Amino acid sequence: MVNIQPRDVQVASIGTGTMVLRSRTWERLKFEVEYAQQRGTTANSYLIQADKIALIDPPGESFSDIYLDELYHHVYFQQIDYVILGHANPNRFATLKALLGVEVAPQICFICTRAAEIALKAAFPDRLLDIQIVTSGDTVDLGQGHQLQFIPVPTPRHPDGFAPMMRQPRFCIQISYLAPMFAMSLS
Repeated sequence: MVNIQPRDVQVASIGTGTMVLRSRTWERLKFEVEYAQQRGTTANSYLIQADKIALIDPPGESFSDIYLDELYHHVYFQQIDYVILGHANPNRFATLKALLGVEVAPQICFICTRAAEIALKAAFPDRLLDIQIVTSGDTVDLGQGHQLQFIPVPTPRHPDGFAPMMRQPRFCIQISYLAPMFAMSLS
């Protein structure tokens, strides 16, 4: 019998006001099999706390409860200004629904591509969502030196994917398995 460890969320500081929340499972998920990995899977999300607060790429439904519990230890949901979605993924709509819950975080502005906007509006037909569409090169200034520039990172699964790149410190926020390879070419 194989003893599989429970899912968890690892949190690490990766810069001033910036942390990664790694939702981890020891099981091989579908996209991990596609990329021939064999050590479990993480869904990486990022929280940037500056003058404005941005949450980048919350994980899918299977992590919703443990992710939101951990996230609440680091930020009050009512303070989140932006949720940035690197690509449209219906699996994460359960996490977004929980985050948007009854009067929990009605102030959130979604930053995404046109394709993600269409998917969000379909997933939340009864809500008037605040959505900002970004294209290649657009920027969002969160204050305190945290300026995000959006760079297209298309993948076979998400041809509309993008990655936010932070100028100081200079790094590209990973949105998929292929994003780190793209980020290395930015230096």
